[in-house]
Amino acid sequence: MTARGTDQRRRPSTFAAALAVAVGACAVLALVILYLPRLVVSYDLAGMQVTAQQRLTAIGDARRTMLQAIGGVVVFYSAYVAWRRLRLNQEELQATRDGQVTERFTRAIDQLGDGALDVRMGGIYALWRIGETSARDWEPVIAMMAAFVRTHSPWPPPIGATDVSTEAINQLPPLESRAPDVQAALTALGVLCHKGALRSG
Repeated sequence: MTARGTDQRRRPSTFAAALAVAVGACAVLALVILYLPRLVVSYDLAGMQVTAQQRLTAIGDARRTMLQAIGGVVVFYSAYVAWRRLRLNQEELQATRDGQVTERFTRAIDQLGDGALDVRMGGIYALWRIGETSARDWEPVIAMMAAFVRTHSPWPPPIGATDVSTEAINQLPPLESRAPDVQAALTALGVLCHKGALRSG
């Protein structure tokens, strides 16, 4: 037998059990409302001489008070259920957002290792955006950016067949032209570190 068939058999039995519990609870509640006020009034008026009309009035008042108390309990329980459902929805929404951020982070890391420059640039900007919008992922983003800069900016820079190890730094082509992905990562690091300092301060 398949799992679907088992689930289909379970659902009617679960519904029947819930329906039986609800019917039983309603029956007990009806009995309580009908007979408990009479017992309470009989106990309170024990030994007192009262007319039948006065007894009926006392029973009606007791029943009305009991209904009001039950109504208050129902309202309180409904409010609790609504609050609990709201909390669960918020937790589910947060879990969904965390999953989306994790997926974006993983995709951006994959892009950083791509051989195409434009793909690496896309990964850098994706990580930059994650670092700005997710405080929990700020430190991992910083670490990944720093690792990218360390591994993609060797010294001396390999510019054709020219040995630039003895050249002055200001004689080299600017970083944004010879390694635009490293320049973008450095810019992202500067912005994220500045915003992190402002946030912690």
